[in-house]
Amino acid sequence: MDTPQSPPITLHSRVLVELVDSSGEAERREFILVTTKQADFKSGLLDENTPLGRALMGHCAGETVPYTLGDLKEVRILSVESGGESVPSDAAEKRRAAVRQAEAQSEITNQMIFATASGSKWGDYDVDVNKLLKGDDE
Repeated sequence: MDTPQSPPITLHSRVLVELVDSSGEAERREFILVTTKQADFKSGLLDENTPLGRALMGHCAGETVPYTLGDLKEVRILSVESGGESVPSDAAEKRRAAVRQAEAQSEITNQMIFATASGSKWGDYDVDVNKLLKGDDE
C-alpha cells in the first residue's frame, strides 16, 4: 500500500526536524520557514535564506538531508505541513524590540559596574535606569 508523500518544504511550511550531530545525538526543532523580514528563530520562525533553510527547501518528511555545519552532520525531516499558516506581521518588530531591551539592560549593567568601581576614585555616579530603559536621547 502506498503511503501519501508529505508536501515538499516551501516558504511558510511548518517543519519538525531532528538535528543530528557527529556523535549521533539528535535535537528536535519545530519551525516555520519564513522570509528574512519575518524571521525570529527564538519564536520558531526560520529564515529561508539561512544555510538550514536553504538545505531543507524542496525536501519532504522522511528524508535525511546531509548538513555539515559546526558539529552537525545531518537533518532528519520528521514532518512537513503545507504553508497555509499566517506568520505574525510584527515578528521583525518584536525581534528589534527584544534587541533594544537587551542593549538597554547591557548598558545598565555596564554603568552599574562603572558606578561601583568609580565611587571611591571620582565621586558618586548615579545610574539613571529609567532613562536607559526608555531609550531617551537627552
